[in-house]
Amino acid sequence: AMSWPFQHAGLFRQMGIRGPKGVLLFGPPGCSKTLMAKALANESGLNFLSVKGPELFSKWVGDSEKAIREVFRKAHQAAPSIIFFDEIDGLCGTRGSGGVSDRVISQLLTEMDGVNRSRAQG
Repeated sequence: AMSWPFQHAGLFRQMGIRGPKGVLLFGPPGCSKTLMAKALANESGLNFLSVKGPELFSKWVGDSEKAIREVFRKAHQAAPSIIFFDEIDGLCGTRGSGGVSDRVISQLLTEMDGVNRSRAQG
Protein backbone atom coordinates (compact mmCIF):
# COMPACT_ATOMS: atom_id res chain seq x y z
CA ALA A 1 0.00 0.00 0.00
CA MET A 2 2.88 2.40 0.69
CA SER A 3 4.20 1.98 -2.86
CA TRP A 4 0.89 2.66 -4.62
CA PRO A 5 1.33 6.45 -4.91
CA PHE A 6 4.61 5.86 -6.75
CA GLN A 7 3.55 2.89 -8.83
CA HIS A 8 0.23 4.47 -9.86
CA ALA A 9 1.17 8.15 -9.97
CA GLY A 10 -0.95 8.82 -13.07
CA LEU A 11 -4.07 7.40 -11.47
CA PHE A 12 -3.48 9.40 -8.30
CA ARG A 13 -3.09 12.61 -10.36
CA GLN A 14 -6.26 11.83 -12.34
CA MET A 15 -8.20 11.52 -9.12
CA GLY A 16 -6.63 14.64 -7.63
CA ILE A 17 -5.01 12.70 -4.82
CA ARG A 18 -1.58 13.59 -3.54
CA GLY A 19 0.42 10.72 -2.15
CA PRO A 20 2.18 11.03 1.17
CA LYS A 21 5.43 12.95 1.28
CA GLY A 22 6.73 11.14 4.32
CA VAL A 23 6.23 8.08 6.46
CA LEU A 24 7.29 7.51 10.04
CA LEU A 25 8.41 3.98 10.84
CA PHE A 26 8.61 3.48 14.58
CA GLY A 27 9.53 0.42 16.56
CA PRO A 28 12.17 -1.33 18.62
CA PRO A 29 15.55 -2.26 17.12
CA GLY A 30 15.45 -5.30 14.88
CA CYS A 31 11.82 -5.11 13.72
CA SER A 32 12.73 -4.53 10.03
CA LYS A 33 12.13 -0.78 9.68
CA THR A 34 15.21 -0.45 7.46
CA LEU A 35 14.25 -3.50 5.40
CA MET A 36 10.76 -2.10 4.84
CA ALA A 37 12.12 1.28 3.70
CA LYS A 38 14.61 -0.40 1.34
CA ALA A 39 11.88 -2.64 -0.06
CA LEU A 40 9.64 0.39 -0.65
CA ALA A 41 12.44 2.15 -2.52
CA ASN A 42 13.18 -0.94 -4.59
CA GLU A 43 9.54 -1.71 -5.44
CA SER A 44 8.81 1.92 -6.29
CA GLY A 45 11.99 2.57 -8.27
CA LEU A 46 13.14 5.29 -5.88
CA ASN A 47 16.68 6.11 -4.81
CA PHE A 48 17.46 5.19 -1.21
CA LEU A 49 19.61 7.36 1.05
CA SER A 50 20.29 5.88 4.48
CA VAL A 51 21.61 8.19 7.17
CA LYS A 52 22.49 7.25 10.74
CA GLY A 53 21.49 10.17 12.94
CA PRO A 54 24.61 10.19 15.12
CA GLU A 55 26.84 10.37 12.01
CA LEU A 56 25.45 13.83 11.29
CA PHE A 57 26.33 15.16 14.72
CA SER A 58 29.32 17.46 15.00
CA LYS A 59 30.82 19.31 17.92
CA TRP A 60 31.43 22.33 15.68
CA VAL A 61 28.72 24.98 15.58
CA GLY A 62 26.66 24.77 12.41
CA ASP A 63 28.22 21.57 11.05
CA SER A 64 25.32 19.31 12.07
CA GLU A 65 22.84 21.65 10.42
CA LYS A 66 25.03 21.80 7.30
CA ALA A 67 25.14 17.99 7.18
CA ILE A 68 21.34 17.84 7.29
CA ARG A 69 21.07 20.38 4.46
CA GLU A 70 23.53 18.28 2.45
CA VAL A 71 21.46 15.10 2.90
CA PHE A 72 18.35 16.84 1.58
CA ARG A 73 20.35 18.41 -1.28
CA LYS A 74 21.60 14.97 -2.34
CA ALA A 75 18.08 13.54 -2.11
CA HIS A 76 16.74 16.40 -4.23
CA GLN A 77 19.43 15.79 -6.86
CA ALA A 78 18.65 12.06 -6.88
CA ALA A 79 14.87 12.57 -6.86
CA PRO A 80 12.66 10.71 -6.60
CA SER A 81 14.24 9.37 -3.45
CA ILE A 82 13.70 8.14 0.08
CA ILE A 83 15.74 9.51 2.96
CA PHE A 84 15.89 6.99 5.78
CA PHE A 85 17.07 8.46 9.09
CA ASP A 86 18.14 5.62 11.35
CA GLU A 87 18.69 6.28 15.06
CA ILE A 88 17.51 9.87 14.64
CA ASP A 89 16.74 10.07 18.34
CA GLY A 90 20.51 9.99 18.92
CA LEU A 91 20.88 13.14 16.85
CA CYS A 92 17.91 15.17 17.96
CA GLY A 93 17.47 14.38 21.61
CA THR A 94 14.57 16.19 23.26
CA ARG A 95 13.15 19.35 21.77
CA GLY A 96 13.47 22.32 24.10
CA SER A 97 16.60 20.99 25.79
CA GLY A 98 18.63 23.83 24.27
CA GLY A 99 21.88 23.94 22.38
CA VAL A 100 22.74 21.72 19.46
CA SER A 101 19.64 19.52 19.72
CA ASP A 102 17.27 22.44 19.18
CA ARG A 103 19.27 23.73 16.21
CA VAL A 104 19.41 20.28 14.63
CA ILE A 105 15.68 19.68 15.08
CA SER A 106 14.95 23.14 13.70
CA GLN A 107 17.09 22.47 10.61
CA LEU A 108 15.52 19.06 10.07
CA LEU A 109 12.01 20.54 10.28
CA THR A 110 13.00 23.37 7.92
CA GLU A 111 14.28 20.89 5.34
CA MET A 112 11.18 18.71 5.68
CA ASP A 113 8.99 21.79 5.29
CA GLY A 114 10.95 22.69 2.16
CA VAL A 115 10.12 19.29 0.67
CA ASN A 116 6.42 19.89 1.30
CA ARG A 117 6.61 23.45 -0.03
CA SER A 118 8.33 22.39 -3.27
CA ARG A 119 5.68 19.72 -3.70
CA ALA A 120 2.86 22.26 -3.35
CA GLN A 121 4.48 24.47 -5.98
CA GLY A 122 5.17 21.59 -8.40
